[in-house]
Amino acid sequence: MTNDYFRNTVSAICYSIIQNNFQSLDPAVDFPHNQVVNFVLEQHSRMPDFLQFPIVCLTLTFDLAGIIQGGSLFHTKPPTQRWRQIESWKNSSIGTCRDLIRFYESLVVFDWYSSCKPYVQLSKRQSYHQSAGATQV
Repeated sequence: MTNDYFRNTVSAICYSIIQNNFQSLDPAVDFPHNQVVNFVLEQHSRMPDFLQFPIVCLTLTFDLAGIIQGGSLFHTKPPTQRWRQIESWKNSSIGTCRDLIRFYESLVVFDWYSSCKPYVQLSKRQSYHQSAGATQV
């Protein structure tokens, strides 16, 4: 059960970071968001146990903090409320809060640019061709 909450929260964090930092892709082309989430979860699973446990605890604390900051768990909030909570932790006076967000942002940005770049380029090309009136074969 804790594992499901952790996965859901990590997924919601990753989606929020992607949505607020990168141009949107055409879902008809592809939707690499889940690939990024899987990368982040994989990197977490590769950590030594003494680091995995604190990340899980902090992530679940972040999820529960959503109740205080808006009446519901972070992973169940709408995107705008999610981003407000991320921003509040990112700008917190507590270093651990800032570090947790930095941890997730670093992994998301790294994977987005390293493995999702072809999707972004394809999406741009498709948008260009569609706006130029070109027909797709």
